[in-house]
Amino acid sequence: MIGETLLPSEDLMETRTHLLRSYVFSHSINTTEVAAAYQADQSSIDPRATLINKIGEDGYIFIFNHGSVVFWNVSEDQQSEQLKRLLDLASIPGLKPRFSETFAVVERPGPAIVEFNRLLIERLSNDRMEVVASTLAQSTSMEYYESLVEESWSQVDSLLGKLRETGTLGVMPAPINKQIAASLSLRSSVIRVLHLLDKPDLIWEDKVMDDIYGDLRAMFDLPERFQALEYKLHLIQQTLEVIVDTVRDRRLYWLEVAIVLLILAEIIMSLFRH
Repeated sequence: MIGETLLPSEDLMETRTHLLRSYVFSHSINTTEVAAAYQADQSSIDPRATLINKIGEDGYIFIFNHGSVVFWNVSEDQQSEQLKRLLDLASIPGLKPRFSETFAVVERPGPAIVEFNRLLIERLSNDRMEVVASTLAQSTSMEYYESLVEESWSQVDSLLGKLRETGTLGVMPAPINKQIAASLSLRSSVIRVLHLLDKPDLIWEDKVMDDIYGDLRAMFDLPERFQALEYKLHLIQQTLEVIVDTVRDRRLYWLEVAIVLLILAEIIMSLFRH
């Protein structure tokens, strides 16, 4: 693990600003492979989920298995270099650079305050850094999954539009069943990936960080966004199931018509034979 305290003692501390930027990959990250490549330290929050690596004198990279990385006091050139290094690993899928967020942490004397995209705090420690980085990473991952849900809903809305215009979809249930499976898989991924919304155990021992954690979650709207994702995914699943039922009902209707026609044909043929 990295040292217990990363910064000067409170008596020597002056106002200092730390700059953070997070990025999200399209899928989860194999932290086992990354740990071997980086010789990184494990997290105090969740050793299975997070890796930490020091960059330069006061820079850090936090790597989360749910697909996000957070740079702490790392220049843009170094960020590009580290992202390329990650992408060169076989288990890392394509980066989605459009999903990124910035945040700032300002150390200064006084009470801890969470403002828009900024945290004012008197003193930082390893654990506090990890909590801030983890919360920022959750927000960035949430943005990525929000985009996937919107894409999924656009596909469903297209099916609904066709159903409104023509009264029929002209498709077999199999493609729609695939969409249902995809929405269920996406819902499972959202729940699994964002499990870190649970409060880290180490926060219980730090009253200041406990309050900050709650304020950070509120600032990023994490609980509300997570509930909105779950609601949209549930709505997508329900809508697709209704569409499948509609397609099946139409097929059953034509099957019944065919059976009736066959029965009539048999009756007519019987009359001609007599």
